[in-house]
Amino acid sequence: MTWNDIYQKNKKLDFIFEEKFKDDKMFEKNCIELIVEIAEFTNETRCFKYWSKKPVDKEDALEELADSIMICLYFYNYLSIESIEVKNLDLVDDVLICLNDLFKLSTEVLENLNKELIEKIFNYLIYIAKLLELNEDEIIETCLKKINKQEKRLDD
Repeated sequence: MTWNDIYQKNKKLDFIFEEKFKDDKMFEKNCIELIVEIAEFTNETRCFKYWSKKPVDKEDALEELADSIMICLYFYNYLSIESIEVKNLDLVDDVLICLNDLFKLSTEVLENLNKELIEKIFNYLIYIAKLLELNEDEIIETCLKKINKQEKRLDD
């Protein structure tokens, strides 16, 4: 399974959601959802919780990362981007700095959505995952599980 496979499956879900929940504010709502999902992922990284010694729960982090990626893919689809390309970013090896940068980028989506921006957000998510030692295959598998779960919900 590749990122492009996940993207194609997510595009089908986007179509179903758009048909089932006709909403002229879907774009604006998904802009907020992107920020919320990144915040939930950030919460699971625990990188800012200087008062806590509790370790990262890998499964919870993967779940929230997958949610962030899935909403990011909505914007790929919105922009009709053909395929996903994972790019090696030359960033600092500091999760906290990268997450702060990611938040800044995500707040630009509403006013300045473009291909370069959404690709950068996606690649930041992948880069941060690597810093957290989250395996790309595990992330893809978690995304696939989420897609399957959504499809089942929609069927029911």
